Amino acid sequence: MTSILTLLIGLLLSASELVTGVSVVPNLNRTDILVAVDGSVSFRAFSLESPPRIVVDLLNARHALSQEDFLDIDRGGVLSVRTSQYADDIVRVVVDLEGLTEYTVEQSNGAVRISLDNPAGAFAPWESPTLSFDPVFDPRFVARAAPFVEAAAQTQEAALISVFFPGIPIDEVLFIFSEFSGKSIVAGTGVSNIVVTANILDQAWDDALEEILQSRGLVGTESETGIIQINMIQNMFERETIEPLETVVYPIAYLTSGEVAQAVGQLISERGQVAEVVGKNSVVVTDIRRVHEAVNALITELDTPTPQIMISAKIIFVNRTDLKELGISYDLKDSQGNQLNVLAPGAADLDGDGVIEVVPIGTNVFSLGGNSIAALGNAESFIPSPTLRLLTSLVIGRHTLINFVSALEASNLSDIQAAPSVTVTDNQEARIQVGERTPIRIIDAAAGGAGDGSFPTATVSFEETGIILTVTPHITGDHISLDLEVERSAADFADSDIGLIFRTQNVTTRVLVRDGETVVMGGLTVTERIETRSGIPLLMNLPLLGGLFRTTAISETQRDLMILVTPHIVRQSF
Repeated sequence: MTSILTLLIGLLLSASELVTGVSVVPNLNRTDILVAVDGSVSFRAFSLESPPRIVVDLLNARHALSQEDFLDIDRGGVLSVRTSQYADDIVRVVVDLEGLTEYTVEQSNGAVRISLDNPAGAFAPWESPTLSFDPVFDPRFVARAAPFVEAAAQTQEAALISVFFPGIPIDEVLFIFSEFSGKSIVAGTGVSNIVVTANILDQAWDDALEEILQSRGLVGTESETGIIQINMIQNMFERETIEPLETVVYPIAYLTSGEVAQAVGQLISERGQVAEVVGKNSVVVTDIRRVHEAVNALITELDTPTPQIMISAKIIFVNRTDLKELGISYDLKDSQGNQLNVLAPGAADLDGDGVIEVVPIGTNVFSLGGNSIAALGNAESFIPSPTLRLLTSLVIGRHTLINFVSALEASNLSDIQAAPSVTVTDNQEARIQVGERTPIRIIDAAAGGAGDGSFPTATVSFEETGIILTVTPHITGDHISLDLEVERSAADFADSDIGLIFRTQNVTTRVLVRDGETVVMGGLTVTERIETRSGIPLLMNLPLLGGLFRTTAISETQRDLMILVTPHIVRQSF
């Protein structure tokens, strides 16, 4: 019986090369870790951080060292070397380092050489003790599989990992990630037959694991206890069809339950349901655990305080009226006969006593005897309150020509301001109106024409007029995008019997400004020009001299609207 067992052990060990020794020696400015092997083996290597270490797996090899762990080496940047029979035909060598550095691994002359930089300089060589037993007859090497566990890695959930997998079973890949992260990883049904080929360089271990799983059609889910379960995607979906449903109430703090329910509805499975409780501003979700995890993450992301923007508007009305009037009025008097005293007082002997008396304006004198002439020019178009008045007198025999030249130019500026402000949340519309609602009466004449004795009916609708400002802000970093719509409207009576007409000025635009900057919108101008001429027929139209017999009035009215909008982001602390 003993001979048969010895034979079986010998056959088992003959299929693998023996790892018999480890040494750490200086090599110029480098440190070499030599792993002695009786024969030729293949290997795979990767490095880990926190703590820094190099892991080398020797394939088709058996552990034949005097012990597994060689601690307190402390030379050439190497702190310790740990070895183990990782699997039936794999020996794992772990080199603990003072700091992670570049390294190379190669096989030559019956050894696997791990070479790394050594900035510290020369040091005394070190080698493992010689083997004190014959591995062929040592039962410890039959079906040995004692993988090591590094407790220090358990605290490094998002540490960077660099590893090379040259087509190895997924079980070994999961074991490496379990050792590095300190997480318990369980492989589901059908997972063990998958082979992984990957080269990961300085990536977070959880991201690297997720990418490897996705590339092989796998998915990992972590339970509340921290155990990560790896399953094939189709198997996970089949399991969810029989997984019990859970009902959870999610209270909403900042949004409305309707808004959240609409977003959550995109995550619900075929068996799940979502309902909103308006009175409590909450959302009730009934579904499997995976959906609840996604819903909780979504609500946490969405249900946050929405930034607010205070919008200050300054509305300025400017009415500019230019009025120009220029004309000549004249009064021709006869001092001994007829007088038309409209423009200036006259003088005449009213009672025949030979004394000339002043005749006030408005009192005309008529002489019925002898030759007499009196004339007025443009008296009815006399300009009131002229800023320039010229008086000339021309004596022609007993006739006197009084000439008035009047000129007027006036400018009126009217500035009416309104400065409303409103605070609105991001992406919501705000509306400001300064004006009135104008009633419009509509008569349905057709209602009285049916021949049944009915009368026309009238209805009243209201039209909003005045200044209407509509703005929708959107915060983009330190800028604010504003969708602006400005309208100025007013009702006026139409020239015909149609009723009312609405004079409207409006602008619609989108602008991007910084916090506190002012947007100026102008150019909403309406200009009206009226020119009126009056004078003596025929004479007023004479070339060159026509201006002496007419009065011209030019009125130009400009109505301007200027809108100044200034947004401010409201800084709040919650």
